[in-house]
Amino acid sequence: MPGSGPPEGIRRILFVELLGGLGDVLNSLGAIQALARSQPAARLTVLTFPPGGELLRVDDLIHAVVYAEAGRARAAVEEQLARGGWDLVVSDTSYDGIDALIRDSGVPRATTNLWRSPPPDEHVGERFLDLLLSDGLIHEGSIAPPLLRLSPKERANATPALENLERPLVFLLPDAGMEVKRWPEERWGALGRALRERLGADIVVPVGSDEGQAERVAETAAGTVLPRGTLRELAAALSHADLAVGADTGPARIAAALRVPTVTLFGPSWHGRYGQPPPHANLQGYPPCPQRNVSDFTQQPCWYAGVCTLEGRAWRTCLEDIDVESVLSTTLALLGNGRAVIRGEAGR
Repeated sequence: MPGSGPPEGIRRILFVELLGGLGDVLNSLGAIQALARSQPAARLTVLTFPPGGELLRVDDLIHAVVYAEAGRARAAVEEQLARGGWDLVVSDTSYDGIDALIRDSGVPRATTNLWRSPPPDEHVGERFLDLLLSDGLIHEGSIAPPLLRLSPKERANATPALENLERPLVFLLPDAGMEVKRWPEERWGALGRALRERLGADIVVPVGSDEGQAERVAETAAGTVLPRGTLRELAAALSHADLAVGADTGPARIAAALRVPTVTLFGPSWHGRYGQPPPHANLQGYPPCPQRNVSDFTQQPCWYAGVCTLEGRAWRTCLEDIDVESVLSTTLALLGNGRAVIRGEAGR
């Protein structure tokens, strides 16, 4: 009976996460960890893309991470299914007929769509958990906020670059893979400068795809540039932060999964669906946008055009609707006495 509790006899679980983004990996992490807690005797394997799969290492709930090559998602699923022996396959991926492929494989138990008819304001991670509960694959006690785990050595290796900085330590994450997700560069600098003036905060700006951008923001904010490294090196540095501010991108989600208080700025994507869960904070650019499609924001004209297509708007992206003072006041509220606290230890 659905919801009656996880089935017994499950020894091998395959979780298929092939949506392609760092955020997608982290959105699924709560579901992956809940499955593992509900089936403590099972060996859980995650099939995903690099480099996002790196974030799942050093997690004692995940026994193996295997990678699909770009453009070969279906073939990678076929290869895993051909190995046989899976008692349960769970997938958040349905394109290229992957859902039907799993259903027709003969695996004893499968959930092939973790996105079935979601309400407009249900967070994607919560939707995954609700469906796993209704399918009887997890139990209520297995649900907890997702936690990205790091080894003590990884955290220690990040310390030298940060040890001479003052608290509160605030990471600004201005990089975004799409122009339509970028908050104006000068506002990042103004935010960092205001945090230094108000709180005496030290500002760290990691290098993303544009080293010059990180250097300019850090210079305006009188902050420190963190050289580009691996995803896990970035996560290790972020784990030392008192707060992070970023656009709706992978690094902001890494920070939240480390239990670092995070302010996330949303533009074309809808914070009610993709926002970071409380106590993190989300700010939405131009909420009344008539083109924002909460069921699939990638269908909005701005997504592929890379700029806002609304008439009468001078901005390139609705993120420009979010002013510095709004982000600053939200940041100050989260920081409180200068060092925000979220339950649990950040990736430790």
